[in-house]
Amino acid sequence: MKFLILLLMFLFSFSHEIHQGKEDVEHSVITYPSIVRLHPPAVHFGIVLPFATLLVGAYYALKGGRFEPLISILSFLTLLSLALSLLTGYFIHENIEGIIPQKPAMDLLHLHQKVGFVLLFISSISFLTAVLYHMIRRKVLMYLFLILNLILCIGVLYQGNLGGKLVYEYSVGVPVEVKR
Repeated sequence: MKFLILLLMFLFSFSHEIHQGKEDVEHSVITYPSIVRLHPPAVHFGIVLPFATLLVGAYYALKGGRFEPLISILSFLTLLSLALSLLTGYFIHENIEGIIPQKPAMDLLHLHQKVGFVLLFISSISFLTAVLYHMIRRKVLMYLFLILNLILCIGVLYQGNLGGKLVYEYSVGVPVEVKR
């Protein structure tokens, strides 16, 4: 009888170990709305155009000439691309606020959003400075334009750093499998 009880206990403990490895682990996948896919392409233009505008503006300033209309066009395209980046980011933020589980990720997302608004404001002032330069042709406006664009480029680098942390450290916007 003792042998039978020990045998049953042994078999039950063996089956319990097998069963234990397969239970209590529930997997779920965090999925994001499809609007999340629009943000990266919009952002790429918002990264490249401020630098292109700064380089072309610096070239004309070092050449000793005046800004050509190309500067105003590039500045306007920069403003549009940053507005599109901000708009897609704003819609994403509205749609994913309840999805992100980590508080540090949400704090970083809010900082990322605030920096986006500041960059759009700086880009607007830069565009207005370029337009004003073409109207009254003062060198001080050309240099102000270059300084504003330098600040804008530094801000874009910082913004990209924040966005990279959101994606690569917190997996924001990336479908991930979560064990619960």
